[in-house]
Amino acid sequence: MAAWDGPKKGAPALWHVKGPDGEAWLFGGIHALPANIKWITPKMKTAMDASDRLVLEVVGLEDSAEITRTFQALGNSPNQPPLAERLPVDLRAAGEKLRDKGRVNPAKFETLESWAAAITLAGAATANLDMVREAGVERVLAKRYRNRDKAVIGLETAARQFTYFDQLPEADQRAMLASVIADADNAPAAYRDMVTGWLTGDVARLEQAANRGLLQRPQVREQILVRRNRDWANQITDMLKLGARPFVAVGAAHLAGEDSVQTLLEARGYTVIRLQ
Repeated sequence: MAAWDGPKKGAPALWHVKGPDGEAWLFGGIHALPANIKWITPKMKTAMDASDRLVLEVVGLEDSAEITRTFQALGNSPNQPPLAERLPVDLRAAGEKLRDKGRVNPAKFETLESWAAAITLAGAATANLDMVREAGVERVLAKRYRNRDKAVIGLETAARQFTYFDQLPEADQRAMLASVIADADNAPAAYRDMVTGWLTGDVARLEQAANRGLLQRPQVREQILVRRNRDWANQITDMLKLGARPFVAVGAAHLAGEDSVQTLLEARGYTVIRLQ
């Protein structure tokens, strides 16, 4: 495993949302991080102490067996073409190399849908990186809130999250698959850049990362980013109208750019201030 050689601590971006009936905090996270980096700041602690609940994209990520069952149920259909047939000719050798690197049985692709194949191979591309799911933002924060007897809720279920990919047209699923393979050799540098940008609160850098690759395709961006941001803004609005004080931690890409959750909340009249 390649050791993490980037920053060892930082202050990721944090926003405060204020409305007439309630307040919220927005924090962009990363699902898997190097172990032993420090990112919970005094301002974060103050915000979390003032909040009454933690709101994540999905709860229960620590139940890997259940997540795997959901993925397998949605990601498999009979009579899928071989991996090579779903790739441009110039990526076929690289695709098979990545498949072998991840020790994925070629027979799996007889049933694995293209979006699920992309996620499977993305795991192979990042397998040797110093990234630990247990150190990811969701798991660390969920443990903190549960230890304080505060509610931890989700904006989506795992099934719904996978369904967004499952509903993509096959052409977009294959583009996703090709993008994973084409970018596999750059995965270490891309991951380092993303985590460094996150730790330093460089939202512009995160926005650039969010606008690369597959998310440059308008239909894909709408389906897996913008549509979800609108749904989450609706849910946060409902919480605020009830006087709740949620600390909302979602993927950092959802809090960057013109379609970000905080931009949508500002458009509804909420005051959004960046705290760090």
